[in-house]
Amino acid sequence: MSLHRVLLDPIPEHSAVIGGEEAHHALRVKRLGVGDRLELLDGRGTRALSAIRQARKLGKQGWEIEVAIERTEREPRPRPALHVLTGVPKGERFEMLVDQLSQVGAASWAMLRSQHATVDPSEHRLDRLARIAGEASKQCGRAWSLTIEPERSFDDVQRAHADPTAGSKPHARVVAHISGGEYRATGADEITLLIGPQGDWSERELQSARDAGVQIATFGQHVMRVETAAAAAASCILYAERVAKGAPR
Repeated sequence: MSLHRVLLDPIPEHSAVIGGEEAHHALRVKRLGVGDRLELLDGRGTRALSAIRQARKLGKQGWEIEVAIERTEREPRPRPALHVLTGVPKGERFEMLVDQLSQVGAASWAMLRSQHATVDPSEHRLDRLARIAGEASKQCGRAWSLTIEPERSFDDVQRAHADPTAGSKPHARVVAHISGGEYRATGADEITLLIGPQGDWSERELQSARDAGVQIATFGQHVMRVETAAAAAASCILYAERVAKGAPR
């Protein structure tokens, strides 16, 4: 049975106090008590094994847990780091998009402005997406949480990658479209995946990608909704890159 996981940033060296919803869920929902172990995650590569030392009721303020840190481990950032930029789906599908990308292992998500993009999320909504990414990290046990990055436009992405001073590490771009071919592993340390909006890419955008030598790939035989396409493409890319590097499947 896996340990109950708690997000805590930063993770102290010897002991920590956990309150709020995290403490309530551990004590009242999971029914944990003194002596039970928790796994702490900071979302930035650190995980720690801890044991509950005390549990206190704080009246109307809820519960508080004191834990002893038994062991701390630092994990390197996974490679390749997959950065996903998409159009914004409507309603609950937006939250589903971030939750699924977190579970399959994407490093970051950002809203992509393109010629046919229409939905503009509020700052409040983006804050909620960060919380959803954190909850997904706990569920799947990833040490590095998916981050929510500032919005970018299709043209901004094209210009950044055309700039020879943009960085020396290998960085690949992939545009998802049903007209593309089968995905070919790139071996890059960083991969940017662009998923178009509900209204699809414009012909100008697709031609711009072709002219720049960007890989245009398809990840299924049918046209998918944005949130489905993003999760399917991200999963296929990360799997193909692992296989190409000889990592366990």
